[in-house]
Parts: sequence; structure tokens; C-alpha cells
Amino acid sequence: MSGNAGHTAITRTFIVHRRHLLCIATRIVGCRSLAEDIVHDAYVKLLFHMPHEPSVSEHGYVCRVVRNLALDGYRRQQLERRLFASEFVETDAPLDTNSPDRIASTRERERSLRDAMRSLPPRTRDALMQYYFEGQSQRTIATRLGISPAMVSCILQDARDALGALPL
Repeated sequence: MSGNAGHTAITRTFIVHRRHLLCIATRIVGCRSLAEDIVHDAYVKLLFHMPHEPSVSEHGYVCRVVRNLALDGYRRQQLERRLFASEFVETDAPLDTNSPDRIASTRERERSLRDAMRSLPPRTRDALMQYYFEGQSQRTIATRLGISPAMVSCILQDARDALGALPL
């Protein structure tokens, strides 16, 4: 498939099947707005990084890319919730956010997270910050750090393992 013909086919697929692609992403991430971002990201990704012969069916290929990006987004949401969410209170009483115990608990969690972040190797910490807080892709991080995207994936997994062991 030539470059322009491939771009035209991908663009046509996104236009014709937009509603279906949004449904796929929305079912996974649970948010229509986020799903629209995912479909847009998939379009840009395929437009600029499209393989020579994507597959027999552009529609199937595009659906797979949208699904994979949505799953990545969902996993990121879950990790962020697990790492950065506040504790759940099991009572029906209103939450007193200014109680001394709550303040001390919050400060202790923040201190634990800061210490854990400081204990990470600089390259790991940089990759983690770029990925989760700046929203950079693993490919972009790899380019910035001068390493392969596979290495970025390994570094991020090491960081998740280290931070996931924190008592939040």
C-alpha cells in the first residue's frame, strides 16, 4: 500500500467507522471524552507510523489499535488510582479532612511516596515522571533518554513494582 493510498484508506476508515471506534474505546475506559482522545491518538499514530501492509482489513486493524490504546489508558488510570488515591473511609460519617489523624496519615503517605521516588535511579524517575505526569509516549521517552522503547517499558515496570509496594 503506497503512502498516500494508505493515508486515504486509514482516514476513510476512521471517518466511516468513527462511532464504532468510539464505542470500543468508551466501553473500555468508561468515559466518552477520554474515548474521543484515544480515537484521535490512534488516528495520528496510524497516520504517521502506519506499517507498509497493515492487514487485510483496515477496519479490523484500526479497531485493534483503538482497543489497545484504550486498554493502555485504562491500565494507566488504574495504576494512578492505586498509587495516588486517598484512603477509603468505611463509615457513613462525613469525612473530616482536617482531623489530626487524617493530616498525619496523608503526610506519611506523601513522605513515603517522595522517599520511594528519590530512591529510584535517575533514569527510572525521569521516565516515570515523563510518562505519568507529562503524558509522554514510551517512544518519545526512549528518544529523549537514548534507549529503546522496550527498555522504557522495562524501566516503567520496575518503577511500578517499586512504587506498588508502598502502603497507600
